[in-house]
Amino acid sequence: MSAALGIGAVAIALSGCSLLEPVDVAPDEVAAPEPGARVLRFANGYEPSHPVNRCGVEPMKEQLAAAGIDLRSYPAGQLGSEAALVEQVATGALDIGIAGGSFLGEWYEDAAVVDGAYLFRDVDEFDEATTGPALAEVYDRMAEETGLRVASYWYYGTRLITADKPVTAPEDLRGLKIRTPDAPLYLINFGIMGATATPMALSEVYLGLQQNAIDAQENPIPTIASSNFQEVQEYVSLTGHMVQGVQIVTTDRLLESLEPAQREALESAIETARLSVRDCIVDEEQQILAEWKDTGAIDVVEDVDVDAFQQRIAAELPSQVPWGDLYLQIQEDLAAENEEQ
Repeated sequence: MSAALGIGAVAIALSGCSLLEPVDVAPDEVAAPEPGARVLRFANGYEPSHPVNRCGVEPMKEQLAAAGIDLRSYPAGQLGSEAALVEQVATGALDIGIAGGSFLGEWYEDAAVVDGAYLFRDVDEFDEATTGPALAEVYDRMAEETGLRVASYWYYGTRLITADKPVTAPEDLRGLKIRTPDAPLYLINFGIMGATATPMALSEVYLGLQQNAIDAQENPIPTIASSNFQEVQEYVSLTGHMVQGVQIVTTDRLLESLEPAQREALESAIETARLSVRDCIVDEEQQILAEWKDTGAIDVVEDVDVDAFQQRIAAELPSQVPWGDLYLQIQEDLAAENEEQ
C-alpha cells in the first residue's frame, strides 16, 4: 500500500518551515517595496500553514529579496479560485499563480493529463514524469498557444478518500456523494471509480460533511489535516488514486520582462522551493498518518484493493479523454524506466 500512497522512507526536518500568519492584502497594510525592487504577486488557494506556502512560497521571499525582487504572497484563495488565478495570470493581472492540471486543461487540453487517476504509482514516478521530456513538450506547446508558462510542478500529495465507512473496493463507492474540486476531470475519474462526484469549494467541505450534504471527500493527508476533516469523518481509506502536484503558472511575457539576474534568481528559487515542498509534504504524510494510527483520530483503512480501482481506470479513462494516448505514453515511459532500473 505504501507504493500507492507514494510515501517513501524520507525523514526531513521541518525546522525551516515555520507556521505563518495569513497575509493581509488591504492596500494600506501592504509595505512599500524597497527602492528599485521589482514587485511580483504570487497567489494560491492554500492556507498559510500548508507546506506549499510555509515550505515553498515563504522561503522564496528571502531568497529573491537579495536579487531585487519583492515577492508578495496571497494565500488561502484571497485573489480567487484556481480557475480565477489562471485567468489573472493570462491577462497579466497576476504575476504567478498555482493551479492543478485539471484547471490548466481548460486552457490547453493535454495539460490535464497529470490529474488522470492512477497516472503515477508513487512520488518517485511523479518526479520522473513531471521533470521529464513528455510533459516539458506539453507545457512548451501550451505556452505557444495560450501564453501560459508552467515554471515548475510541485508535489501536492497523494489523494485519499475520507468517509463514514471504509472504502476498500469500487463497490463501496456506489451511491456515495463525494466532494471533488470543480473541474470536469474529477467527475470522469470518480464516475469510473464508482462514486457520484459533487463539486464544491474546499472552504465549504467541512460544513458540507458536518451537515451530511455530502458523504465523503478526497484530498492528500496534509490538506485533510489542515482542514480538520478527521473531525467530521470516521475513516480515511488509502486509495492513493492520484499522486498529484500543482503547477506554478506564469507567462513568458513576465519572465522576459525581468533582468537576466532576476530571472535566474526566480527560476532558482522556484526549483529550490519545489524540492523543499516535496520533502515537507512527504514528511507530513508520514507523520500525520502515524499520528492518526496512534491516536485513533480517524480510522486508517489500509486493506484497499487498489488494483481493482486501477483496472477500472485503465479500461475506461483513456477512451473518455482527449489526451488518452498521452496518458498511456507517460505510463509506458515510466514502466520502461523502471525496468531499466
